Amino acid sequence: AAVFASMSRLIPENAVIAVDVGNNTYAFGRYFECKRQSVLMSGYLGSIGFAFPAAMGAWVATRSVPEFAGRKVVSISGDGGLGQYLAELTTFVKYGIAVRHVVLDNSELGKISKEQRAASHEVWQTDLVNPDFAAYAELCGATGIRVDSSDGLDAAMEAAFAVHGPALVHVVTDVELV
Repeated sequence: AAVFASMSRLIPENAVIAVDVGNNTYAFGRYFECKRQSVLMSGYLGSIGFAFPAAMGAWVATRSVPEFAGRKVVSISGDGGLGQYLAELTTFVKYGIAVRHVVLDNSELGKISKEQRAASHEVWQTDLVNPDFAAYAELCGATGIRVDSSDGLDAAMEAAFAVHGPALVHVVTDVELV
């Protein structure tokens, strides 16, 4: 809730927001207060990893479609979703694709874990071994910002919007809170 409260305050009203699938999507729908933003989602198609490439396409549209000109592009995913297309960050850097990506890192495929718990099953094969996504972004030439507590969210979002190129905000979360 704290992540999306911060984003609700700081994402520009005319931004384009690409949202992945999973718990991050449910949290976005529950806690993000849309103003005039355009939201891109794959619905319930289960297309994990949708947000990052969708944001790339949206950014191109902000450069080539007059009615989208000048709009900021933000994408949101969980760590599992970002892991599907993480190497594309080098494409964002190469072409100056100024997307702000927020990754919610709970070190597992949280939606699947939640379904397993709901069915009274043991959580099985959903844990992930992740890099420090902010450090990875920096190694690729993007801006990387790591957030380990909710009191750093606003500063991280403001810093991400202040840069000219791609930025990744790595928010460490707790899977048990979802």
